[in-house]
Amino acid sequence: MNKRNRLAVGLVAGIFMLACACPATSLPAIGNEAPTAAPFPTSAPIISTLPALPPSAPTGDVFYSDDFSVTSAEMETFSDENGSTETRDGVYILRATGDLWHWGRSNSEFDNTVIAVDMKMITGPSNDNAGFGVICRLTEREDTSIDGYMLAISADGYYTIRSIAAGSMSPLVDWSYSDVVNQGTETNRIRATCNGSDLSLEVNGETIATATAAGGSTSGSIAFTTISFEDSQPFVEIHFDNLVVSKP
Repeated sequence: MNKRNRLAVGLVAGIFMLACACPATSLPAIGNEAPTAAPFPTSAPIISTLPALPPSAPTGDVFYSDDFSVTSAEMETFSDENGSTETRDGVYILRATGDLWHWGRSNSEFDNTVIAVDMKMITGPSNDNAGFGVICRLTEREDTSIDGYMLAISADGYYTIRSIAAGSMSPLVDWSYSDVVNQGTETNRIRATCNGSDLSLEVNGETIATATAAGGSTSGSIAFTTISFEDSQPFVEIHFDNLVVSKP
């Protein structure tokens, strides 16, 4: 299974970051995996939209929803050497090309939220060892490191909840396997709840992880995030669709 668990902080140059209103950036890598001989793409393919899935009914009042049929005014568009984010072909596309978690964030900030979204890996390592998910309460420090909470799955059937402090990750629920997580390029719908100190991750209609947030950020942006755990196949592209951000 070997997911990355080292907590080296990946910082983007501070001057550049301060010059951008809200750039995508990268989180610390987490693990070591033996290289494989399988090739990986050097450029992202043009892919059609995700298969239609009914959005989960929001819980309480809806803060924000988006089917990405037009360029998102809420979720950022950005590109650098670590990856890119954009709205295209009716989905929000997140690509990572290195050994750091790459993310695209919202312009608005929220405190207690339920984030429901469809996620589908389009391209990734041949063994499906890639992670993707959402971050709640993302805040950025003066040194460009971030705080927040990540609730994520992997394309080979694992899930996790992690706290992020000054760019360093700590597992609240470490990577664990579940048959509930659809593998490979199958679509997963997740609902990530950040409500006070209560964190929970629901995948395809079933709650598979809960955790308690101790301290940490209490409000911030939401973000989509992804990484390939394979050094020899570092490119991954994830499509996000049917986003609903609501009150718990």
